[in-house]
Amino acid sequence: MNWLIATIGWVGAGCVLLAYLLLLRGRISADGSRYLSLNFLGSACLAVSTSVARAWPSAAVNLVWLAIGIVPLLRAWAKIQSGRERGHTRP
Repeated sequence: MNWLIATIGWVGAGCVLLAYLLLLRGRISADGSRYLSLNFLGSACLAVSTSVARAWPSAAVNLVWLAIGIVPLLRAWAKIQSGRERGHTRP
């Protein structure tokens, strides 16, 4: 079970770092669905991992990060969905 929690933590760290790297290189935008999704997934994984490890300060930061990111993420997904409804294939 420890390997699963560690793997979840590493996936989370990788997602957050990948999002930041892609943002800095101009490959994605800060308000785009890819950046927001990577951050959300990364924070969720890190929140799980740090909660199980009882690293409460880190778990709290990741839960707050999730809460901050949920509204922009939902808006970005809604924007994609509305584009699909109008016949667009890409956001």
